Amino acid sequence: MAQIVVGIAEMRMGTKRDELITYALGSCVGICMYDNSLKIGGLLHAMLPDAYENEEHVDMNLERYVNTGIQNLFRMVCTHGADVRNLKVKLVGGANMFGFDFTNKDMDIGTQNVIQSKRILAGMGIPVVAQMTGGTVGRTIRFSPESAQVQISATDGSKFIL
Repeated sequence: MAQIVVGIAEMRMGTKRDELITYALGSCVGICMYDNSLKIGGLLHAMLPDAYENEEHVDMNLERYVNTGIQNLFRMVCTHGADVRNLKVKLVGGANMFGFDFTNKDMDIGTQNVIQSKRILAGMGIPVVAQMTGGTVGRTIRFSPESAQVQISATDGSKFIL
């Protein structure tokens, strides 16, 4: 099995022979999109909710953002043969790493990343079938396109499987 590391603001594709890994999801979100019948999938590690929020600065790294990253992830898995009708997503991250009590929820980047992810995926008709979001711990995930299983290791020592 090949291990494919997905860095911050990156996305990668995998098949049934691969394991996609991303480290240190804090307020970032990890979006595992897959076609379980073909045993293929991709993983996006997005940092911020909206690429177009700051019109003064155009960032060409579209995987840095939830809204543009999900679109690129969708194109990538479909280019590799995924059937749109079979696509599903598992969503991880969106933590408030410093435990701030945000009176203005727009300042809580983790929450905004999760909200934006769900909004875009719902608009595309792609169901989020499992998630582990929010909280105050960082997470590392290992995603197997073959089984669609996501193993989560949190910074507090807990482990989960989605």
